[in-house]
Amino acid sequence: MKSISVLAIALGLFAATSARATVSLQFSQISVGRATGFAANNAVAGTNGMRWGVIISTTNGTFNGGSYDVFNLNTSGFLNIGGVPTDDYYAADPNSTLTSTLTSTGGDPGGAGGITTLNPVPFGGATGISTGDAFSLVWFDGTPSSGSFYGMFSDAAFTVPSDTAVQSYASVFAGTVADPIKPANFQFAGAVPEPSRMMLLGFGLVGLFYRRRR
Repeated sequence: MKSISVLAIALGLFAATSARATVSLQFSQISVGRATGFAANNAVAGTNGMRWGVIISTTNGTFNGGSYDVFNLNTSGFLNIGGVPTDDYYAADPNSTLTSTLTSTGGDPGGAGGITTLNPVPFGGATGISTGDAFSLVWFDGTPSSGSFYGMFSDAAFTVPSDTAVQSYASVFAGTVADPIKPANFQFAGAVPEPSRMMLLGFGLVGLFYRRRR
């Protein structure tokens, strides 16, 4: 009976920890600044349908813009390069926020191609995300596919806050003139088949070869 009670308490603590293991990243804030200018590859900001998220470097604080394999913009997880996993964790926007036109606030003029808040961003556990990890904004010129475009934007202030925090980075974008246009100028590499799939493909080709010889 006692062991069951201890187990129940442990499970309760785990559930509570999991429930609060998220952070919120705010990029536009009233009376501070608006994060705008995020554009498609043609340098037109605020294209309806563009999506965004963040890429968090969980180990070395560096990113690999222009090298990532295609990934699902709706699914969070570690990104690959040439089929090999990296330490870069993509946190998808669960609310399907679109880049849009943001109104002015204070002395900031706002503008097209704006982003607001990403919530929740996972923290700890299997993600390996922790306080102080560097992150970069990422946005997509349409649905990711081999050769399609995406953009990345980093700043020294872009580090993950402590667990459960709501952190504003709006001051990075504050100013009396509109933010400069930031085109999506990286391209996705083609996804590399998993080794098991490559083996199956190889067996299939061998079988086809022998069938033709017969």
